Amino acid sequence: MKKAPSETTTSATPPTATPKKPAAKKKVSSSAPKKTAPRTPATSPRDAQRRQIEAIRDMLEAKKGENIVILNVADVSSVTDYMILCSGLNTPHLRALADDVAKQLHLADPPRACHRRAGSPQSEWLVLDYIDFVIHLFTPVMRSYYALEQLWKDAPVVG
Repeated sequence: MKKAPSETTTSATPPTATPKKPAAKKKVSSSAPKKTAPRTPATSPRDAQRRQIEAIRDMLEAKKGENIVILNVADVSSVTDYMILCSGLNTPHLRALADDVAKQLHLADPPRACHRRAGSPQSEWLVLDYIDFVIHLFTPVMRSYYALEQLWKDAPVVG
């Protein structure tokens, strides 16, 4: 059977492609100074955690928290690394302190969510558990009653 002149035949071999030429490399003159990004010191997770603890102290001070003490309990407790103790004047003040810290940590970079929150302003003791650190907010009466500083006296106080 003859093929019609309008039909085209396809060959089994693909058309030959021309190889691509590599892009020309730019020559850099040796007299030009090299531009490098400024070196930033490597930060360890411990440094980042310490900065976050200091930021929490600043948050509590901004809300007029009193007698703020930070204990490094990492060597004496397997529960957390830091305990932050702060006194509030009354129940509305305790609520304001807790809500502000939770809000600011949620908006931080990276955001932190409270793992567990215990107590209430009416009980005069609130606990915010962030796994790496625990924030205790008391009225002065409850703080002296529970005396956590005395309980954790083996833990060093952070600056």
